[in-house]
Amino acid sequence: MGTRFRRSAKGAARTTGGVRNSFAPRSVLRGFFKSSLAMVAMSAALGLMGVTSARADQDLAAGKILVADRKLKDPHFAQTVVLIVTQSEEGTLGLVLNRESDVPVIDLLKGIKEARGREDSAFEGGPVEPMSVLALLRSQNGPRGAQHVAGDIWVILDQAILKDALGAHAGPDQLRFYVGYTGWGPGQLETELEAGAWRVVRGGADTVFDSKPESLWDRVVRSLDVTFAKVIRPR
Repeated sequence: MGTRFRRSAKGAARTTGGVRNSFAPRSVLRGFFKSSLAMVAMSAALGLMGVTSARADQDLAAGKILVADRKLKDPHFAQTVVLIVTQSEEGTLGLVLNRESDVPVIDLLKGIKEARGREDSAFEGGPVEPMSVLALLRSQNGPRGAQHVAGDIWVILDQAILKDALGAHAGPDQLRFYVGYTGWGPGQLETELEAGAWRVVRGGADTVFDSKPESLWDRVVRSLDVTFAKVIRPR
């Protein structure tokens, strides 16, 4: 039986078992596009209260970063920064980078001795498949079997690779864990971009493994506002 979660008072997932059967297999990325759970992300479009259409970088690709617009009110995505992990004609899978939960990784990975001693918490990766666990690794040369996202960013979907990374003492600045993920079916994310729900920016490991995720959205939005102001400022 897989890991079971209950909701804490703060709304974060709490684990009551080990990760033995909940660590996301490679089939998560393949099977997601056929899952009706991908429709969950469409609720973001319903949370746009008066957002007007805005021009955005439509070049969606793995490694790009989605930044929620200020007027995006859906509670799943308001003030989020999302890494696109996979992008194809079948849809998009992403991980929310800036919602750290109160679930200690050491509790999430009970039964994996290499995880002993970790003091960091897992992140709430998104509302889809909340009992699945994915990990992102920062590495110039990713381990064999890991899936390359972009640059120095890799997603781990195999416990053996995970144990190796933990055994190499990769800390939270190199290895982070996410419960659940975000998903969009064909054309859904593009529709939300047209509605002005998101801004798309180039990503990188520095953003994904930012040391202060709680303020990441605010800092990215402010930076985008400054850039936009410089572009439209009359000479």
